[in-house]
Amino acid sequence: MWALKGTLLGISIFGIGATIFMFLAKRSFGASTVDIRTMSHATIYSTWFWAAFISSIVIGCAIARSWPGRFSPVFWVVLAVIDLVPAGVLSLILLLVFKLKQVAATVPK
Repeated sequence: MWALKGTLLGISIFGIGATIFMFLAKRSFGASTVDIRTMSHATIYSTWFWAAFISSIVIGCAIARSWPGRFSPVFWVVLAVIDLVPAGVLSLILLLVFKLKQVAATVPK
């Protein structure tokens, strides 16, 4: 059970960190818009992105395994609610990509 809880904790750490990273990266560009290719190169095509994902899972499992007491059920509920923010951002990005591909298919070349 600690592995499942540690994985949830690690994904939460990673999701919140990735969301904050994207907001800060957008701010550092100095532009009001960011190309979808820039976002994909900063995330899924970056080795540092995947290294951060793996290390977040390992850190989450280490925290869950080494915690001396029990986690309160309220903690897991709050953690799940906090995870809704990165999941919402991800779903908005995926919806944007889907809509952009639909529009690109209708534009004559």
